[in-house]
Amino acid sequence: MADSFQSETGPASLLATRRALLMLSTVVRLGLMAVGLGLVLDRTQTLLSDMQLTWGERVVMGIALIAYGGGFALAGWVADRLLKALAELIALMVDQAESAATTVRLIEREVAPSLARIALAVERISTNPGSGPDRTIDQRRAIAVAGVRQAIDEGRWERADRLIASLRRDFPDTPEADELTEDVSQGRQQAIHDLKGRLEAARAVNDPDQVLTYRDELTLHLRGEELKTLDRQVVGWLIMLIQKRLRAGGVQAEVVELAARTAQSFGDTPEGASLQASLPTLRRSAGLCPRCSRAYTGTEDACPECLRTVSRRTIASSSIGSPAPEDAP
Repeated sequence: MADSFQSETGPASLLATRRALLMLSTVVRLGLMAVGLGLVLDRTQTLLSDMQLTWGERVVMGIALIAYGGGFALAGWVADRLLKALAELIALMVDQAESAATTVRLIEREVAPSLARIALAVERISTNPGSGPDRTIDQRRAIAVAGVRQAIDEGRWERADRLIASLRRDFPDTPEADELTEDVSQGRQQAIHDLKGRLEAARAVNDPDQVLTYRDELTLHLRGEELKTLDRQVVGWLIMLIQKRLRAGGVQAEVVELAARTAQSFGDTPEGASLQASLPTLRRSAGLCPRCSRAYTGTEDACPECLRTVSRRTIASSSIGSPAPEDAP
């Protein structure tokens, strides 16, 4: 019973309700306008039966049209706005729920294990004999070492390097520092080897999304010429894949999305810069806005939403730069 209730009130159900409200808003607006038009025709049918309308009859028809037609049109507009506002409120609630769930997962995955390891280290030290300043120093050293081992177990190599540097600075005579440094180096090399293997496997099956994901993860470990060599190989393969898909199926939205992600990941390379420059043309060819990639097939330089955004920015910048009326000469 509880599981069925949760499934009915979960994010998927709320998103379905939001979509239903968005569709219903248009139906309600058009329906109220149709009701208003029907009332206008019902009230004026006796006048329309005789096409020889006097001035007074025309006034009566105008009043009926404004009263019924305008009133129901206004009511339809208000109902449409209310339903859309309710739909956006539901979307906001879903986003907040997902953010809260993500925060809980991060706490469970990142914070809780570290606290457990630190508590275990403190408990282990507390069982050892001895007291005084030396014991306090040993406790701090054990906590620092436990934090480094936790970062190694989680594969957070940058954090492990920072913790080892802090450990060497605060406790220069720590015997575990060299061992931890070697563990971080070996773990990082193993992570690089695994990521390169996954990247090659993704290339073998023509999966550009996974290729980009693994390349972005490798940038956390590789530096200098090794990273440049990897980028040249990956961006060359992606460019060839994009060209092949363009020749095979024309300019599709999926190809444009892949081109945009490639240009974003390799913007500092000549290939990425060239691809970035060609994105507006590719988007327009695929029936998308050249700026935001929304569906748009008009003749303007961008979709109406982008043009409104540019207009608002222009007005804001001009209002900021212009002097106040009392300061104007």
